[in-house]
Amino acid sequence: MSQSNLAHALLYALAVQGLDEGDAFFAEAGARTSATQNGEAVVTLILSGVLARIGPDGALSQGLASSDDVINFDAVLGGGEPESAVWLTAGRFLAVSARKLGQKIDRDSLVEMTLTDLRRRNIALQAELSRHATLKVSQRLAALLLDVHDRQGGDVLALRQTELSHLMAVRRASISTACTELCAAGAVRLRRGSIEISSIDVLRNTMRQPISSH
Repeated sequence: MSQSNLAHALLYALAVQGLDEGDAFFAEAGARTSATQNGEAVVTLILSGVLARIGPDGALSQGLASSDDVINFDAVLGGGEPESAVWLTAGRFLAVSARKLGQKIDRDSLVEMTLTDLRRRNIALQAELSRHATLKVSQRLAALLLDVHDRQGGDVLALRQTELSHLMAVRRASISTACTELCAAGAVRLRRGSIEISSIDVLRNTMRQPISSH
């Protein structure tokens, strides 16, 4: 999946203020980002880790975000709805005041950055939808786990089956069946409130040939 350099571009623009990666905070898996801090809109610059964006309905339905992506960037321009996300894996981030970004970066540049980021995200989401249209649920789940792993997110995702169903837009019963199939194949292990990758090779094989149901 395509990646952006938006977080580091914004960080570079703010470097004159003494803000750098050394000021980053640690995020635990399962934590949520915040759209505000001390009453001000903030933008989350992701330095590492993988998140799932939360839609207006509260479901994890707006795709993944990882290193160099940004959460709540529309707040800079004041035209978008507040956005938050859930950390699927542990990670590191910087929370930057939207007001500060607006003061230090001219509006035309911010608009161009926003449009570039939105175009990239839309292309990535369309590619995912096209790829998943022909896959079984177990293959789609394998693809999601591989995507997180390939984004250097690690092998453990803080996701319950209900959240997985929202993220993948399928029924919870289908997720349960897919998890059972992947567990039986030795690809994953289920933990309380999380799912752990046991074998990357099995997951990749699942993408090439779906596991047979018995």
